[in-house]
Amino acid sequence: MDTLIPSSADLAGDPAVISRAEAMRPIVEAAADEIEEKRRLPSALLDKLHEAQMFRMLMPRSSNGIETDPITFFHAIEAIAKSDASTAWCLSQASGCSMSAAYLRLPDLPGRRVAAARPQGPPTRAHPVGAQP
Repeated sequence: MDTLIPSSADLAGDPAVISRAEAMRPIVEAAADEIEEKRRLPSALLDKLHEAQMFRMLMPRSSNGIETDPITFFHAIEAIAKSDASTAWCLSQASGCSMSAAYLRLPDLPGRRVAAARPQGPPTRAHPVGAQP
């Protein structure tokens, strides 16, 4: 039985996606103290992550996603984690959920309307029930 041993090139990932994540590091690092203090990602950081399409790494192209491979995704998450592990965790969790949701075969799924209408993703603020945005 032959065992496939991947080369370093096989494990390098997509440099364009990884460099996009690397470019986010100073922005993430600048928000790290606020993230720790407030226990949430600041809206400004979320906006920057959406602009860089970081939440779309695992989404299929048919849903305006990047549809990157797992190796690239792990490298990108690792790059973000070097600046703030909480941001990387949130990004990783949200990416997995958005990827799964994109493959649901439900008629007229509201999330698909949101993805088509808002290519940067859904709004990043939650409001209490009954409150006006």
